[in-house]
Amino acid sequence: MKRKFILLFLGILLFGILSFFLFFSDNFLKLLFNQKIWVHRVNSIEKLDELKADYYGVELDVVFVDSLKKFDINHPPEKSIQLFLEEYLSSVSQNKTLHFWLDFKNLEAKNQEQAIKNLNFICDSLSLLRNNFIVESSNVSMLNEFLKEGYQISYYLHWPGLYSLNKNEFKQKLNSINEELKIYKYKNYLSSDYRDYEILKKQFPEHEILLWLDDAFGKQDKFKDRLLLYKMLLDKDVKVILIRYKSKINER
Repeated sequence: MKRKFILLFLGILLFGILSFFLFFSDNFLKLLFNQKIWVHRVNSIEKLDELKADYYGVELDVVFVDSLKKFDINHPPEKSIQLFLEEYLSSVSQNKTLHFWLDFKNLEAKNQEQAIKNLNFICDSLSLLRNNFIVESSNVSMLNEFLKEGYQISYYLHWPGLYSLNKNEFKQKLNSINEELKIYKYKNYLSSDYRDYEILKKQFPEHEILLWLDDAFGKQDKFKDRLLLYKMLLDKDVKVILIRYKSKINER
């Protein structure tokens, strides 16, 4: 009887330890939610090469250079390293399953047409599926033309996040967003900081959402943030969560 009790105790203890490690295991999380977990700010070919085989998608920052009619991979105000989107995508053109979230930093009326032409040319010449791309911008009025060309689109709501606004600012911003959604008949993705998750669920229940984690995630209350991460990943309306990836190379 005593032996059975000891074995039961050890079994429960082992199960508890295993559950604890699985709960905090990024590899286990990636296995469960492979298509939802993408990597944030992959702005170099070296970093892309490092993780392209292990993740479903990557996010990168792009600026359209009017004089060159090309996308420069860069996160202003950082200095450009003259890495252009065609070269970047050529390095993974054989990987037809990898997905890309383009954070379009300067989408506006004067570059919209040329940006679409350039992106179409790159995808067609490299035989990449347009539907594997999410074009994100805070300029919602310019996004629908990308949708017509076969790309997925996302309206970037606010930086650093709606959660950071005071009551009056939040009300004004919310009215502005709803007005734009109505004017442009926008029905697609909304993207924001993970701390806006509950706000987005409450205020925009008809939209699917994209989120990202920042460096502060898991620093103050690791267990609470981990529970929130599982909640977001289990939500059918959350399509992508960008995670930070500690690269072996110099970060940009």
